Order: sequence, then C-alpha cells, then structure tokens
Amino acid sequence: MTGGTRGIGRACVLDAVSQGARVAFCSRHDGPERLEVEAAAAALGGADAAVGLIADVSDEASVLRLIVSVRERWGEVHGVVNNAAISREQLLVTATTGDWDAVIDTNLTGSFLVAREAIRLFLAQGRGGRIVTIGTLSQFGVTGNASYSVSKGGLAGLTRVIARQYAHEGIHSMMVIPGYIETALSERMSESAKRALIDGCPMRRAGSPDEIASVVTFLLADATGVNGATIFASGGLRTVPL
Repeated sequence: MTGGTRGIGRACVLDAVSQGARVAFCSRHDGPERLEVEAAAAALGGADAAVGLIADVSDEASVLRLIVSVRERWGEVHGVVNNAAISREQLLVTATTGDWDAVIDTNLTGSFLVAREAIRLFLAQGRGGRIVTIGTLSQFGVTGNASYSVSKGGLAGLTRVIARQYAHEGIHSMMVIPGYIETALSERMSESAKRALIDGCPMRRAGSPDEIASVVTFLLADATGVNGATIFASGGLRTVPL
C-alpha cells in the first residue's frame, strides 16, 4: 500500500488487516501517523499485522528498496495498492513546469514504478497477483487540478495495459474511482464545492474512506473474474460538476 498513513490509504490498510492480511504501507516522510496506523493494525491483527516504511514512489531507487524490504520481511507479495498521490491546484495555462513534473512524477511515474516491480515479483513467484490503483472522478475532466487529472487519467491506461499484457500470468489490474470522500484533504474545499458534489451524487451524501477500503479489499482477495476494470465506488456520481 503506497500512501497508507491517512484517509483512504489508512482505511485500506486497516480493512485488509481486519480480513487477515499482513500489510506493508509506505509514506514519504516518517512521523506519528505511521506509528498510529501500526498500532491500530496491531490491535486488529496482532503485532506483525502491518509495518510502515519510508519510501518516495517518484524515486526508482526508493521503490526498489521498498520492495526488497517487504520481501525480506514476509517473503512473498500477493497484492499492491497504488494510492500515493499529490495535488497542485492549477489551471492548465497557469501550471508551472515544476508543479506539473512533481505531480506526474509521484502520481503516474510512481505508480508505474511500483506496478513494474510488483509485476516482476509476481512473475518470479509464479502465483499471479493483484494491483489496485486509486483513481479520481477528476480524471474525466475538471476545471482545476490539471496535472492531477492528467496523471490519474494516465493511470487508467496503465491499469488496462497491465491487464491485457499479464492476465495470462494470473496478474489482475483494477482501478477504483471514489466520489467525494470526507478526508483531511477534502477539508480544504469550499463549502459550495462540497455541496455541489453531494447534490450531484444520487446518494446525496459524502462517502467514507472505509467504504472505499471495502471495495479495495474485495478486489485484492475475492474478485477472481475482475480484470482491467474501472470500478466506480462513488455513490452514483460519475462526473465532477465543477
């Protein structure tokens, strides 16, 4: 699990642990959030249920060290969740090259690096594996967040490419699209923007990280016939009305 200390990532770690999995999760910086997630996971699944590691997914060497650390700890890896992402509020014409590169490097290139190393590991193990990527409704077009939207749209293509190239090896690749989720990140949004997303959702409410986590855990463990699919876990919301 990349980006596992907050929001959807944290919920995915704990839901998987509650179902009996052992989970390695990473974050770019160390801090109390990592220890809190480890403690919460230990309460659910025991002392060895989860381990937090430090990794920058935009850096190839860091990703390689991450994979080695997980293999040394548990021997095999059966599933990967690409969740780590950053955002820069920007219109396309005002986007700086630096901000664009930072978002693409983390969200798209970082997910590619993690997926590539996971596939290599799955092939070596000879047992297949699952890769679940977290997308966003904004990848279908939104007023702001140009680089973020483009990076997530690229991940949709990566998801389908993996499915087509490696399904015969038992490797499944899926993308989950959340709707408006109440997290620390969404607290920065204006009340009018939040209201527009809720009113545009047939369920007329925000989603929760736990709801997304339950879908991710299902895809990692039980969805044997699902591959190359984009799963909307958005309460019926299909576009961003902003």
